[in-house]
Amino acid sequence: MKPFVPHKLPIEDYVDPMKYYNILVSANTNVGKYEVMLRKSKVKEDFLITPLSLQEAVQSTKIEGTQITFDEVLEFDLEKNNKNENNDAREVLNYYEALNYGKEALSRMPISTRMFKELHKILLSGGVRGESRAPGKYRSVQNYIGPENCTMETATFIPPEPQLVKRYMSNLERYINEPNDDLHPLVRIAIIHAQFETIHPFLDGNGRIGRILIPLYLYNVDLIDYPNLFISETLEKDKHKYYELLNGTRKKDNWNEWIIFFLESVNKQARKNIDTIEEIDSLYEKDLEKAMELINSTNIVDLFTSMFQRPIFNVKTISSLAGIPDSTCRRYLSILEDNHIIFSDNEMRNRKYYYYNLLDLLR
Repeated sequence: MKPFVPHKLPIEDYVDPMKYYNILVSANTNVGKYEVMLRKSKVKEDFLITPLSLQEAVQSTKIEGTQITFDEVLEFDLEKNNKNENNDAREVLNYYEALNYGKEALSRMPISTRMFKELHKILLSGGVRGESRAPGKYRSVQNYIGPENCTMETATFIPPEPQLVKRYMSNLERYINEPNDDLHPLVRIAIIHAQFETIHPFLDGNGRIGRILIPLYLYNVDLIDYPNLFISETLEKDKHKYYELLNGTRKKDNWNEWIIFFLESVNKQARKNIDTIEEIDSLYEKDLEKAMELINSTNIVDLFTSMFQRPIFNVKTISSLAGIPDSTCRRYLSILEDNHIIFSDNEMRNRKYYYYNLLDLLR
């Protein structure tokens, strides 16, 4: 096998819109419904984004082989000063921080090499695996992709030669910011994601950066109100198909099949998200009504809304989010626990509370 030589973008000659038209209409419609539901949710949109983003971070790093649950990440985040470091949890939180950085950075820079390198630096910080593999720098050596312990001879794919990376990334940047075709943004991001993974510009972390790029791009072109359309959960469930169809764009110029798969993944995730928001709204209404019967204070609304942002929490975290004194917060939590709305680990110091009704919807 030799290093691959990709097509430069755009690639309209390899794309037939009639083959994916129906799934594009469905995916675009459901993405729109999801955005409307987020805006109208009984829980503040910016509160809901936190657990949804963390779940995306868990699923995206899971594709790369991490073995950690959503609950474990939330628990680790509460104990940042704990000496028991968890590299899998740190990888997930790095992904979450990179996603937030990207959203903020879009107000002052385009999606570009500068942004990619900053995202990569955040992703590989804090002692995680890959920390020694040139964080924030495009690769200067040949890499290859395949099963663990494979060689270049047995690799499933060999990306372009290192001296060509800057040239291909420059072409990708131009396509992202000044596309010269008439394709829908959902189709464009399918192509952009595949092209980024094909170039494989970094020594490590390419899959995660490529998946962070999906919501950032759709937010940047105003298809969504916030970089909140995450499809890593769906891709993780179909990861062997994901990898095979990505390879199909390289070996057979099979772009249409890849685009159909990508749009189907978007559609599945959007429909799932719609159902999740409906269930979260129903839960919020039901449990808040119950809590207000137990606690006669307007503060309970702030406390409850904060629990939807951090469904695993301690007194310090939730009182800060809700703007309620620790002593008042502790008293309220005790009442909610006595009535089995929340549960705790019963530790004497730094007790953790679990809002399982919400966790069950987010896992």
